[in-house]
Amino acid sequence: MPTSKPRAPLSTVPVTFALLTGTLLAAVLLPGVLSPRSARSDETLLPQAPATPEALAFFETKIRPVLADNCYSCHGKNAQIAGLRMDSREALLKGGDSGTSLVPGDPEKSLLLQVVQHSGKIKMPQGGKLKDNEIADIAEWIKMGAPWTAKSPPTPNTGGGGASKGRIPASPLTPPVLGVGGPPKLWSLQPVKKPALPAVKNTAWCKLPVDRFVLARLEAKNIAPMPPADKRTLLRRVTYDLTGLPPTLAETTAFLGDKSPDAYEQAVNRLLASPRYGERMARLWLDVARYADTKGYMFQEDRNYPNAYTYRDWVTDAFNRDTPYDEFVVRQLAADRLPPGDDKSNLAALGFLTVGRRFLNNVPDIIDDRIDVTMRGFQGFTVACARCHDHKFDPIPTQDYYSLYSVFASTKETAPEISKQPVRVAMAVEDVEKPGEGRVFKRGNPGNLGDPAPRRFLLALSPPNKPRPEWADGSGRLELARAIASPQNPLTARVFVNRVWRWHFGQGIVRTPSDFGKQGEKPTHPELLDHLASQFVADGWSVKKLHRRIVLSATYQRASGFDAKSYAADPENRLLWRQNRRRLDLEQIRDSLLAASGTLDTSSVGGPAQEMWNAPFMTRRALYGKIDRQNLPQTFRTFDFASPDSTNAGRFVTTVPQQSLYFLNAPLAIEQARTLAELPEIRGAKNDGERVRTLYRRLFGRSPLPDEIALGSRFLSVGTASGTGQTSPWQYGYGAWNAETGRVLSFLPLPHFTGGAYQGGPAIPDPKLNYLLLNPDGGHPGVDASNSVIRRFVAPRDMTVSVSGTLSHDQKEGDGVQAALFSSQGVTVARWSAHQSKAETTAANIVLKRGETLDFVVSPGPAGNGFDSFRWSPTVTEAGGKNAVWSAKKNFEGPLPTPLNRREQYAQALLMTNEFLFVD
Repeated sequence: MPTSKPRAPLSTVPVTFALLTGTLLAAVLLPGVLSPRSARSDETLLPQAPATPEALAFFETKIRPVLADNCYSCHGKNAQIAGLRMDSREALLKGGDSGTSLVPGDPEKSLLLQVVQHSGKIKMPQGGKLKDNEIADIAEWIKMGAPWTAKSPPTPNTGGGGASKGRIPASPLTPPVLGVGGPPKLWSLQPVKKPALPAVKNTAWCKLPVDRFVLARLEAKNIAPMPPADKRTLLRRVTYDLTGLPPTLAETTAFLGDKSPDAYEQAVNRLLASPRYGERMARLWLDVARYADTKGYMFQEDRNYPNAYTYRDWVTDAFNRDTPYDEFVVRQLAADRLPPGDDKSNLAALGFLTVGRRFLNNVPDIIDDRIDVTMRGFQGFTVACARCHDHKFDPIPTQDYYSLYSVFASTKETAPEISKQPVRVAMAVEDVEKPGEGRVFKRGNPGNLGDPAPRRFLLALSPPNKPRPEWADGSGRLELARAIASPQNPLTARVFVNRVWRWHFGQGIVRTPSDFGKQGEKPTHPELLDHLASQFVADGWSVKKLHRRIVLSATYQRASGFDAKSYAADPENRLLWRQNRRRLDLEQIRDSLLAASGTLDTSSVGGPAQEMWNAPFMTRRALYGKIDRQNLPQTFRTFDFASPDSTNAGRFVTTVPQQSLYFLNAPLAIEQARTLAELPEIRGAKNDGERVRTLYRRLFGRSPLPDEIALGSRFLSVGTASGTGQTSPWQYGYGAWNAETGRVLSFLPLPHFTGGAYQGGPAIPDPKLNYLLLNPDGGHPGVDASNSVIRRFVAPRDMTVSVSGTLSHDQKEGDGVQAALFSSQGVTVARWSAHQSKAETTAANIVLKRGETLDFVVSPGPAGNGFDSFRWSPTVTEAGGKNAVWSAKKNFEGPLPTPLNRREQYAQALLMTNEFLFVD
């Protein structure tokens, strides 16, 4: 492959290699400056930072109702007991007689949380402790920074919705709604119209109509767009965008060698036809659908969704088949209401409703979640904010919320079999026999019913000056789905094409993808948005055609470089004068590591979820990894995975030190670096220069520059021996001992570590070592004294130590266990025994040289093996005032990894570079 110019590096993210005493220093300098806010005595008086629409919605749906129901009567407008008022953020920051009640961002320092947790002297509310999920929501809200939607104290809703007396009036900012006060003023509720193409000066620059809308704005600001990206960069960009994977070396070589004018278009067609396309689009959509394989916290109930994967697989297949988006919407809301024929697989689409949190089986919260994911996911409308009162900003009365509530309350869950070979069961729903009449819950309280709320569509999306039809066909889900999927609905196409645009540019034309209301941002290019939306519908709602329209545009194909003049005029790139440089997301990073090492398995599509972060590591795509919404591994948070607790508009992108530390220390990353370095073409390269060239071609799709070859060769030539690495003073094994000589005759390391114990193999009993094992608390010896279990302490330096601990044997059966402490000097320090009893195991003034050992040995009682489980976790303490302590329990750990050799270190460092982890 010819040497090609590497992409311009991120000046703030250099990766440097330094030869320091024979080891590799891989210093990844993170972009941005991490500068925690300095502690201030007046910090709580700072104004509220701008909050995301999702955070404000969380406050409106989870926090304000709890405060209104439990706090305002004693700490509101009419009463301020203890000098405390709680109906505004400012009042909570000011606090009362006990000081400030709220420290935004720090739940542990917030008196409000302490009081509702009943963890201090003050315990509120007086009527009894809040529910656990309500307390958890308050803690999460404070952690968010305590966002608040109103600057003035609100009035609790005492009415029943609709036009009820006493209901919170619509905010003065709320525009008139359709059918009430004339046409909507909110931009997103205006009908979608196909706009005329704007006139531009540089018509030759435009490849598609999309480009004219972008270029017109640029020319108006006198900003020149960046030149096109080079072919290698462009192929890598579009391959990641459409499949979530890097191009292979063969694909890159073929594309660079293809001089035909339609080479790029053919590459796009190939990617859209790949099964990998559906997998990538599914992962992006699953963020919107708040997908997970578990229910969340459920106390004693099983938390797992064993059949959630059928929904994930349906989404993957729908994108691969290019299912029209209007059908995609309808099936996820009402597949059971459509004629199934012989193929019942589409019932799996209903997982969109059922894979959400279960809120300890609280039905109103479950239905609220389904309303939220439906309306924010498909409509970009925060309808859930009208649960307790009319929406404060958008034309959504409380009655509309409960009209939808009645639809989902008239639905029950079911689990139909959708295939027999293999057996697959959908997480589906169906209508109840007799749908109930909807009623408003006053202030969101199911025990306080208000006005009727017939099942019907939103007032703001209904024809003006006409009565809204009530849905009488079952629950009304099919009518709801068709109303959302209607070409006349002004939101549906706009919201989806905006999401797709965001998937390709990192930001949407509307930068609040799930909030097209008053609190959301207005589009940067409104005519472009309507052009895409109208053409999307005209194309039969084809998602693949939408992708083609975007990625074949000149706008998409721009380079991501820097221009000082353009940056000064548009620093956020809102006018799209360049492409946005983006870091790979979590799934792309994991899949790319496996692809680099040659271990990624793409031989099949679909299947049950698998554990993906514990060894042995799953080699399938991250899409197929298990998502545990209650216990997400820290890796998910480190790389900004979307919380599956609610529908997600788009992932935040952070830069934190933990991301670099992951590549240095995580077992998965280390394993892929080792595997990459051991590939025959790399391990067996004829010299270091050829080894560097092979790695660059494999990872970056290009040949290295001369200085890169020199740098890599110099590092690799220093040597290949591994470093000594860190060692633990504790070792875990088994063997025989001799009572007369006071010595351990043999010490063999226990070969298998389960994550919590060392033993003979993955199963107990082991064919060879039977029940022999060691864990942090104790263990079990083998069948006789020749298979005693041995916990060995190795002195890290010359020292005098003492030993303490308690040997315990609880079983009545058998004859107990024998224990001994031996020194490697041939000294029996002490011996003990226990049978349904305890023995204190202490010894003092034991002198050890560096490297000498103490062996804590346990064998069966005199009568042999049987009922020999024991507890013994001794502690070794250094004498002489040094106070160093080694606890067998606290310091228990698995085998330490073998240090990487030079070739593996070099591979690891390349996997950490910007060129590997960022897409231009």
